[in-house]
Amino acid sequence: MKSKKIMAVTAVVGTMVLTGCGVSPEAAGDNISTRVENCIGGFENIWNSTPVEGDASELPRETVTVVSETGRIFDAMRRTPDGTAEAVAPEDINYKVHVDDSWPKNHAMVIDTATGKVLDTIKIPDGRSICD
Repeated sequence: MKSKKIMAVTAVVGTMVLTGCGVSPEAAGDNISTRVENCIGGFENIWNSTPVEGDASELPRETVTVVSETGRIFDAMRRTPDGTAEAVAPEDINYKVHVDDSWPKNHAMVIDTATGKVLDTIKIPDGRSICD
């Protein structure tokens, strides 16, 4: 049981580390023809992931992750009937974001679309933006 939790945490941390959208020129070699973007995206958290074990019935069926200043949806998730979280295209989500002036600037907000409740706030590192 303990090893499963360690593996799950390792997977989440690994995903978080690897979610940058930009590719360094060194990594791309001669295959890069556009400027490197200094952006991030694809935030992995408890609200949009599948539990390794246990019941997912208390987790939201659908979430969106939005830019706090604009309300632009850049990430979305739906759960299958068995509780598995699946990424979906933001344009496939029928949810109207209502930006709240009290939301912190330069953050990503994870919202439960069924309730409109903000589940999490994620700081966007200084000098970075959300990938398109």
